[in-house]
Parts: sequence; structure tokens; C-alpha cells
Amino acid sequence: MDIYERTPHYYETDKMGIVHHSNYIRWFEEARIHHLESVGIRFAELEASGIVCPVLHVEADYQQMVRFGETVQICTSLDFYNGVRYGYRYEVRHAAGELCCTGKSLHCFLDTAGNIVRLRRERPELHALMLEQLQVDNK
Repeated sequence: MDIYERTPHYYETDKMGIVHHSNYIRWFEEARIHHLESVGIRFAELEASGIVCPVLHVEADYQQMVRFGETVQICTSLDFYNGVRYGYRYEVRHAAGELCCTGKSLHCFLDTAGNIVRLRRERPELHALMLEQLQVDNK
């Protein structure tokens, strides 16, 4: 599990000063990229090598509001990996620990032409990193 800390920006809030629900999906992406990079999978390098990771599915369950100026921690963990697809779990918490939102996302590896990339065969070093992280995050 990786913890990504963030303070909402004013533009992410609605008229009541509460973070708009759509921003949690963006936070999931920021936290996911942070997590991948922390284990040695550099997103910019991945894309430069011709591999993209589109979102196939995303969901969020909102528990409690987050307001402008409140720091949150996004706990991110790799939930699923099969060599072609991978999934993440997210928990957004106030700095004091209260749960604000949970979520999941599902992604796949494609080349720039839209063909499936099988990491085990085409990028075994990345495949090994993903398998290792899956074990770490699911202990």
C-alpha cells in the first residue's frame, strides 16, 4: 500500500466549499501513478516506450465530505494483475483517519495502435515488478 497526501484546490470545490465528486477520480489517478512510480514503473517512460494504460472501469463510494483546505491521504494498493489487466483499490481519508471515499479502477496495457500488450512476454522486467507489488499490497 502506498499513501499519497493531497490538499484540495479551491477550483475542485463546489459553491458550498465541498470537493466535487468528479475530482476523486482524478485523485485516484494521481495516487495510482504515484504508487506505480514508487515501485519503479515510471509512467512517462512507459508511454515513451509505446505502452498506454487506459481506464476500463472506475467506481467510487462516497462516505464523507472533504472541504477546501482539508488534507487527505489516499491509500492506494494494487488489487489485481494478470499480465494484461490490473486493478487498484483506493481509500481517501482525512488526515485524522476518517474514511471519506473508497474506490476501484481497472486498467489494461495497450500499444499505441490499441493492441494488447502482454507484459510477461513483451516487458518481463515490468511484469516482475507488478507481480512483486501485488504480493506486497495483498499481504
